[in-house]
Amino acid sequence: MDMTLDADIAAMAEIIARRPPLDLANVDIPALRAAVNAAGWPTERTEMASVEDISVAGGVGTIPARLYKPRGDDTLPLLVFLHGGGFVLCTLDTHDNFCRALAKAGDCAVLSVDYRLAPEHRFPAAYEDAQTAFEWAVANAAALGCDPQRLALAGDSAGGNLAAAAALHASPDARRVLRHVVLFYPAADPTASGASYETYPQTPFLSAEMMRWYWRQYVGEPADLVDPRVALLRSGDIANLPEMTVAIAEFDPLRSEVEAFCMALAEAGVNIEARHYDGVSHGFASMVGLVGKARLAIDHAGARLRDAFAARG
Repeated sequence: MDMTLDADIAAMAEIIARRPPLDLANVDIPALRAAVNAAGWPTERTEMASVEDISVAGGVGTIPARLYKPRGDDTLPLLVFLHGGGFVLCTLDTHDNFCRALAKAGDCAVLSVDYRLAPEHRFPAAYEDAQTAFEWAVANAAALGCDPQRLALAGDSAGGNLAAAAALHASPDARRVLRHVVLFYPAADPTASGASYETYPQTPFLSAEMMRWYWRQYVGEPADLVDPRVALLRSGDIANLPEMTVAIAEFDPLRSEVEAFCMALAEAGVNIEARHYDGVSHGFASMVGLVGKARLAIDHAGARLRDAFAARG
């Protein structure tokens, strides 16, 4: 299908097109991770008052995390962030600039979580780390110098799946202080069967084939394809979620499942604002400084976070 790409996305797509295609049948995952980690797109770096690497106490050991504070003169609300990368790739460093931009836009501290990756750690490992990290953040917000009554969750792509799942399955105490959830093009359906897989099978930063490969690495058992902890479209208890903000890319194999999840949330009575960004592809929001609409998406999410944090609890 013809895609009229945003000029910024088109420029980056030209660079990516010069690279050799990825052989998914014989992919060397450690080498792929190293290449992704070293890619280092020169995105915009937002200055922070403080950035600190910390450890989150988990059920299977500690989980690495990084705490960002855009200013140090107040007790800030806390946003727990889960990075994308298909459950297989990316680190705290790959999403460093994304977290800095979100912290500044939302005027909040951001706790970025480095959950376990597949295929070494299949479902539910990443989900369990996300859930553990969020519950830990709720219990330890004050010790981090943050407001324990004002928390939020966010994530992009695979991280959007984890953020939504953490919200859906949060404890009663955590739900009481969860003010908002921000999702950037979240992976919602591990069956990878949405219509947009056929409509947009090949986009600059994600193909339908690649997304299906990611799901195979993370969800190893057929029964897990319908587990509501990963299959967001099968989550039954969505009516009690806090208000949400969702960014949807026009050209994305995941578009139809993201739209279906948003529709289910709206029909359940959740206060959700879903915004479409024309001309861009999956992954655009992490390219702040390179893609103009990344800044639009982050600024919109930040405004929604500020409003949620300012509302009376």
